[in-house]
Amino acid sequence: MIFVAVGTQFAFDRLVRCVDEWAAINQVTVQAQIAEGEYIPKHAQWERFMTTAVFNQHLEAASLIVSHAGMGNIITALEKRKPIIVMNRQSVLGEHRNDHQSDGLEWMSQLPGVFTARSCEELRSLLKQASTLTASDAATSNERRARLISFLDQAIRS
Repeated sequence: MIFVAVGTQFAFDRLVRCVDEWAAINQVTVQAQIAEGEYIPKHAQWERFMTTAVFNQHLEAASLIVSHAGMGNIITALEKRKPIIVMNRQSVLGEHRNDHQSDGLEWMSQLPGVFTARSCEELRSLLKQASTLTASDAATSNERRARLISFLDQAIRS
């Protein structure tokens, strides 16, 4: 199962539509958290917002996470050892106030188990490889969290 999460602040119809259309063609089960989006999935099961418990249930059941480029989802995927595809919102498309998600994709792609897409075509290409995308195998620990925070801090400053 693929779990899609777009966060709670903004809709991300482009990402939801892309995964939903791909799932229809490929007969893949998708559970999605879509926020206040206008696009209603036709093939994926969906909820606008989820409790933490429901979110975590879907996350645990998923073999792959697809998300907006939000650090909370990325860190959670890394901690849970789930591969994650992140797609950035684009301000020019009215998906966000600025392009900070786009700016971060390069360093996000350096994280083990994090795969990045800027477009639906790139996202579909990664989805085709879903069975071969792997999460980081590093152990989850306070030391690992500290290294990740240090890496992110350095990436943001450069």
